[in-house]
Amino acid sequence: MNALRMRWQGWCAQFLARPRRERAILAIALLFGGGFLLFNFGIDAAWQKIRAAQAETTAARTELLQQKAQLIAVQAVADPDTANRRRLAQLKDAMNAINTRLTRFEQGMVSPSRMRSFLEDLLARNRGIELLELKTLPPEPVGNPTKNAPGASHQAAASSAEATTTSPADGIWQHGIELRLAGSYLDLLNYLTSLETMPQRLMWNRLELISTRYPRNEMVLRVYTLSLDKDWLVM
Repeated sequence: MNALRMRWQGWCAQFLARPRRERAILAIALLFGGGFLLFNFGIDAAWQKIRAAQAETTAARTELLQQKAQLIAVQAVADPDTANRRRLAQLKDAMNAINTRLTRFEQGMVSPSRMRSFLEDLLARNRGIELLELKTLPPEPVGNPTKNAPGASHQAAASSAEATTTSPADGIWQHGIELRLAGSYLDLLNYLTSLETMPQRLMWNRLELISTRYPRNEMVLRVYTLSLDKDWLVM
């Protein structure tokens, strides 16, 4: 230990004995040399570790993306009907929405099982009307061009614009009753007005007025309701 101290003191004495310019040059050289060694063995080693970690992270991310791509490819091969099932689900949603609209429309109509009592109640309110004949018509699909003639009431026609088309609509049935009534022109007109203004709707697609003997007239009226069930009409 003493030898090392004596050697260090000798170096210091030699350094101090040198001219001032040389001492400055030697000091600068020692500083640069020490900095170079510190960079090579300290800072540079740390940077190398950081770069290695970044490279490892990049490689891991690349491998993860490749594995995800392979997983998607395997799922597509294992389940080729994914797109078809998605389309089928969309179609089911659309059909459910249409069925909901049809159900709401049907709730605003007089049900087929109540048609007779509904019409009898109207007749009871119009005592000047005489019922000559009541005939039940067979159910028909909505949109049958040979049966559905123009003439529905303006309130019912506006409400049924979505449900009736020019071609038969699957699952929607028209249940009808044909009435033959007698009374004065004013009484028959009042009956039609009552039919038009009822909260629940019936439609009509045939109206024939026959003059018999003044002031008596006869009227043939065909009314109908719409239903999702072919067999609801019970008379």
